[in-house]
Amino acid sequence: MASRRNWVVTGFGIIAVVAVLAGLATAGAGAGQQSSLALPRASTLFTSGTAWGPFTQFNPLRSSGNATGTLGLLYETLFRYDPLADKYIPWLATSGKWVGRTYVVQLRSGVKWSDGKPLTGNDVKFTFETGKLAGSELSTMWKTGLSNIVVKGNTVGFVFKGRPNYLDWNTNIYTWGIVPQHLWKNYSATEITTGNTDKYMVGTGPFVYGGGKGTSGTLQWNRRSNWWATKALGKKMPMQYLVDIHNTQNTASLQNFLKNDIDLSNNFFPGVDKSIGGKVQTYYAKAPYMLSANTAWLVPNTTHAPLNDAAFRRALAMSINIDQIVKADYGNIVAKADPTGLLPTWNKWIDKAQSNKLGFKYNIAGAKALLAANGYKDTNGDGYVENKQGQSVNLRLIVPDGWSDWMTAIQIIAASAKDAGIKITPAYPDYNGLVDERNSGKFDLVINNDKQLGPTPYTYYDYLFHLPVAATQTFANYSRFTSSGPKPWALTLALNKVAPSNVAAAKAIHSKIQKYILEDLPAIPLWYNGLWSQANTTYWTNFPSAASSRKYTPSVWNGYINMTGIDALANLKPAK
Repeated sequence: MASRRNWVVTGFGIIAVVAVLAGLATAGAGAGQQSSLALPRASTLFTSGTAWGPFTQFNPLRSSGNATGTLGLLYETLFRYDPLADKYIPWLATSGKWVGRTYVVQLRSGVKWSDGKPLTGNDVKFTFETGKLAGSELSTMWKTGLSNIVVKGNTVGFVFKGRPNYLDWNTNIYTWGIVPQHLWKNYSATEITTGNTDKYMVGTGPFVYGGGKGTSGTLQWNRRSNWWATKALGKKMPMQYLVDIHNTQNTASLQNFLKNDIDLSNNFFPGVDKSIGGKVQTYYAKAPYMLSANTAWLVPNTTHAPLNDAAFRRALAMSINIDQIVKADYGNIVAKADPTGLLPTWNKWIDKAQSNKLGFKYNIAGAKALLAANGYKDTNGDGYVENKQGQSVNLRLIVPDGWSDWMTAIQIIAASAKDAGIKITPAYPDYNGLVDERNSGKFDLVINNDKQLGPTPYTYYDYLFHLPVAATQTFANYSRFTSSGPKPWALTLALNKVAPSNVAAAKAIHSKIQKYILEDLPAIPLWYNGLWSQANTTYWTNFPSAASSRKYTPSVWNGYINMTGIDALANLKPAK
């Protein structure tokens, strides 16, 4: 999935941003303006917000770092997933069902690769069998139960030994792009697992690679004339070209949007709440304006005292004025998170009664009382509590330098925690430095939001409780949480084994896992980070909207195009 990127404000100012965005909401369009690539403007859609560095690779079997559109525009998946309707959409496959411990897929007839060759079951088999290669990101499914793939015509059977990991599988069927065996068999194992794979740019999707400049990050896709979905489903891309822009400067991002050189921006724009209307449109017409894409967590390093104490973590959570972050930092374009941290699309899995009973609430007096009751007192009169041994406490809270909204958020957190007597010092390392601190366990506190919108909270439970803890943690359990023992992780693994049809059993496990989240606070959920999306309707209209039938994910972030972002693009119309 796409990592969350923020639109950086440096040397331009939020007030200026609000002013110019407000001007765009009322100003006339700069009609006829040509892009730097000299493509016909009326038939070109310009996007931005995914690439924060030059694009480097086009490998759909790698989960991160892909050029925008690699998955969804070029390569396609067996199914797509609609997170707003909570349903799977048949795509390269017309159906899929469990027959005992075999998942049987029926491939769609008539699908052709962009080189004219037909998609076959052997392509699907080849794709998933790359998981047997050393270093493959698809290896987990083979290590945890997948034992064989059987092809008979357009029917593909995925055979599992033992009870399948249903939730992992439900994610795999819509996140891994199918690749052409007749070309990819020429790649080495290393090229397949960690390479660029740009020698053969042949997919089943609606676009083909149109070129671009890797150093500048400008990436062009050209519409295919024979995309299978046009005949099979009546879908046709209205734009002849799609160009994704990588902006190295925040001012460049803003100015491109203002000059009508970007039609769909998936960057964070501070002050956009003041500018909705006219040429600027968002998914919701009022707060929070944006869909929720992920949860921003305050992650404590539970190997560092006093963050290893659940009572201290709860007092810290109670000291944070999240409402102030939502209002003052974000202008209400984000929403306060549920105490479980689960996204709104997962409401059916939240044990609301338990969340209301055990969840933390902003309460400075309560936080002070909890600290005192557990031996944290201000013994030297400096306004901050010392630890149980009488030593000073000064927690370093880090976010990446330049992520302006998070930089402001941690300043609010530090000021709010001070009222309860907890000393927090904000710090802003560069992104790579932060990743090193976070993954190696050198930090005290960090804001993080790795896990994205998807079909199941299982991904969040894995994120919080994954065991074992390694010297270097990647993608999960950055807090190095082990104080509850193996039980929450065991419950997470057990949830993975529950068949999707057994809702009652799943809900019971969800409730038990959420109890650990609420009581132990391995991480503190703060707010729902937005699926940033601002549309400039000068050249293109009919963008997704909650007030219409077009309830699609309005983003080209990696992983969102093959959800319902492809529907968002297909439903656009040229402005009259």
